[in-house]
Amino acid sequence: MLRRLATLVLVLLVLAPPAALAQGQGGGQDPFPLNPQQPQQQPTAAPPPEEDDGFLGLNNQIGGSATLYIIAGALLVAFVAIGMFISRDARRSLPTHHRPDSHRLRDEGPHKHKRQAKAKARARGKAQRSARRRNR
Repeated sequence: MLRRLATLVLVLLVLAPPAALAQGQGGGQDPFPLNPQQPQQQPTAAPPPEEDDGFLGLNNQIGGSATLYIIAGALLVAFVAIGMFISRDARRSLPTHHRPDSHRLRDEGPHKHKRQAKAKARARGKAQRSARRRNR
């Protein structure tokens, strides 16, 4: 715990001075002048933006909704293929005693005891009800 705290303090100390130095570098100009009457420079007009539609612009042949549908279809096919590969590999690597057998009935599996226990409980309940009726 002490090492973590010391490391955190050391990192904070290393990072703090460059931030403080960067704040003082304003090219010699005070960001908050005391005398607001100083003449200020006129902003220069920005050059007009060039008409560039970018890589997938409207004038480009590969841009548009058709390209997006092709990409989406390719991704869908890739995801389905990956899912099938993973499920097939999972089935192959499953040990034989964990594999589900299609010929085995439900009563032969792990649920057999539950069914027998339910039958015993029902029989006990029936016997108790009949005993109560006889003792009335």
